[in-house]
Amino acid sequence: MRDRTSRLRVEPCINGSRGGTAHYVIVRSDAPPGVQLAQTIHAAGQSAQLADADSASPPTIAIALAASCDELATTARVLAEAGVRHVLVHEPDEPWRGALMAIGIVPSPRVHVRRFVAHLPLVRGKDNDRG
Repeated sequence: MRDRTSRLRVEPCINGSRGGTAHYVIVRSDAPPGVQLAQTIHAAGQSAQLADADSASPPTIAIALAASCDELATTARVLAEAGVRHVLVHEPDEPWRGALMAIGIVPSPRVHVRRFVAHLPLVRGKDNDRG
């Protein structure tokens, strides 16, 4: 699809495919939305800059997942044991000082990472939190 005002090619960001390159970020589910957003940006930026993240050229699917504090720590341990490259984001300021806030997984083939994170829900906006 072409945007008539520019020469850029516009593609849908979600195509339903389970393949391709994915950039996963996992953020604490108990943090307020603004804190989640900031930590997501930190985790995505840091993990995208790691040496083996050069495969993140388009099309890359960005996926933000939520996890409890315990799930976040467990996922970090499992990823490390499996050799999946990732970064841990700890908050330096109060009230979260020193807490693990997010994990950024190096953009990589979705098939290699999905099994470690498939149990985690997508991050949803506040409008979707209503029961």
